[in-house]
Amino acid sequence: ESEHRRQLIDQVVSTALPESKNPEQVSVSVKAFMTADLPNELIELLEKIVLQNSAFSGNPNLQNLLILTAIKADGTRVMDYINRLDHFDGPAVGEIAVGSELFEEAYFIYKKFDLHVPAIKVLLENLGSIERAHEYATKVEEKEC
Repeated sequence: ESEHRRQLIDQVVSTALPESKNPEQVSVSVKAFMTADLPNELIELLEKIVLQNSAFSGNPNLQNLLILTAIKADGTRVMDYINRLDHFDGPAVGEIAVGSELFEEAYFIYKKFDLHVPAIKVLLENLGSIERAHEYATKVEEKEC
């Protein structure tokens, strides 16, 4: 059964969905992966849909889901997604990253979305870096003057 399951997952991930233009198909597939508690396979699927120029690449909900799934299942991927994606909910995802103790990632999210107060708060309270907070505040001040 496990072998057939993997073949089916591979088929959905590699061809069926990346070629789909139907939002309902994408939604049903994503929900099925979530229901089956397959976070790594869901990441694989979302990478194909979101990172490889499908019709849904700019979809904020799929970008949020990709980053949030990575936060829970594979924190090593989060920074790459933050750098590559632009249409996710920065404030909400940043807060979840802090809650998951991915402080460096949270700082970069806040910085990317020009959320200066939360960025400095993460630098001070979570990363304990007065120097970086001072440096960041100085850069922000220079940009805004």
